[in-house]
Amino acid sequence: MNVVVDSNVLLAATIGEGPPFDIVNRVFGGQITLILSRETFGELADVLMTRAPFDGIAREVRAAFLGHLAEHGRWVRPVPQPVKCRDAQDQVFLDLAVAAHAEYLVTGDDDLLALSDVGDTRIRTPRQFLDETRPQ
Repeated sequence: MNVVVDSNVLLAATIGEGPPFDIVNRVFGGQITLILSRETFGELADVLMTRAPFDGIAREVRAAFLGHLAEHGRWVRPVPQPVKCRDAQDQVFLDLAVAAHAEYLVTGDDDLLALSDVGDTRIRTPRQFLDETRPQ
């Protein structure tokens, strides 16, 4: 299953347990394929490596986390879509999800969640995603 995960969710996974942590474990376990682009990964790396509260995590651990995500991810180039997000800074996640034919875009961002579904991509919170994709 191809999934775009917003940076806010991946960042949350580094500082606590819960749905974001569970999603990253599913990426590392091979149950889902994380879709990445240079833009989305760059945003994630910038925040993780330069901002609080992440600076409380050893630099080597943060770098290893990024390396594992990059290794487990599938890299796709976003393609501008006619559907627009209310927040232009979040548009890259929508463009990436549609270009990659992702089944899900997982986010905590209300501007993306307001769209609900775009094409075949379902836009869900981490909890909603886990509930909908839990093995039966």
